[in-house]
Amino acid sequence: MPSHITNSDLSPVETAVCGGLAGVIARFTVSPMDVVKTRLQVESVPRPGTSQAVTAKDAKYRGVIQSFRLIAAEEGVKGFFKGNMSAVYLYMTYGVSQLFAYHHLDNLMNHMPLPSSPKAFVCGMLAGSFATTVTYPFDLLRTRFAIQGDTKIYTSVGYAIGDIYKNEGVRGFYRGLWPSIIQIMPYMGSMFLSYDLLCSSFQWLRDEGFLSADKKLSHTTIAGSVAGALSKTIVFPLDTIRKRLQVQGPHRNGYIISSIPQYSKTSILSCMTTVVKTEGVGALYKGLVPGLLKAAPASASYFLVFEFSKGVFIKLKTTDITSSTQKIIA
Repeated sequence: MPSHITNSDLSPVETAVCGGLAGVIARFTVSPMDVVKTRLQVESVPRPGTSQAVTAKDAKYRGVIQSFRLIAAEEGVKGFFKGNMSAVYLYMTYGVSQLFAYHHLDNLMNHMPLPSSPKAFVCGMLAGSFATTVTYPFDLLRTRFAIQGDTKIYTSVGYAIGDIYKNEGVRGFYRGLWPSIIQIMPYMGSMFLSYDLLCSSFQWLRDEGFLSADKKLSHTTIAGSVAGALSKTIVFPLDTIRKRLQVQGPHRNGYIISSIPQYSKTSILSCMTTVVKTEGVGALYKGLVPGLLKAAPASASYFLVFEFSKGVFIKLKTTDITSSTQKIIA
């Protein structure tokens, strides 16, 4: 069965360009929800019964609606787009590198006797890991910009890069990389697997006449939305740990959230154990609602723009071939 991601009529570079364009559009769709999610994830609130003085009532951000209102009141509309430039770079370069790798992996695995969906899982898992490693500094910058208050630690992307390199070294750009890799493997694997299964189901329903072929883009939107929400739920605890580790460093106490804890050990297991012990298991899922409200439309718009871009490329190439053939005949 052919892949629902790659197309034999497109080169790896053309597939990558489609991925980059899709990433940029997806980012602008979800920026406000991403800021809210990040702040809910990063803020530490000890569970009831512990000795810490801070309680849930003292938390700066206590829910999606309250967080939206507070950010709007304190920072205005611009507050919802903090870190957007580094995020745009992230989504664009991530989309390009991920789909470039996916195309090559898909071609490589064509020689293996694997069904379409398991192949989509493996390709998505490996391509996601590659793209995450390549683009991780932008991800870290996005997180740090998103939790800045009126007193800015970083005034621009260039200044942030210089400051992190000066105070934290090259390793500072990769804080939380391993949780990200461990998170992205099941995340992207399950996303591409779910998307492939849903697209195959929609294709069968169209072939059997149960659904109209004219609604293919709508089916793509639904498949992308469900795939994004499902995969995000599976890996959300690791996403929370990743955010917590990304904001460690010399400026930890200078962000808009004052209760960011310092973790003596930066391993995934150690950090997760500390969070559960001090804040409860529920802390690993803080920000899940805005995370899903972000993941579903982001994934839907990503795959929608990706499929549309592929269609445009294929149409342009077909037109060029037809035009060249007519000239030769003439």
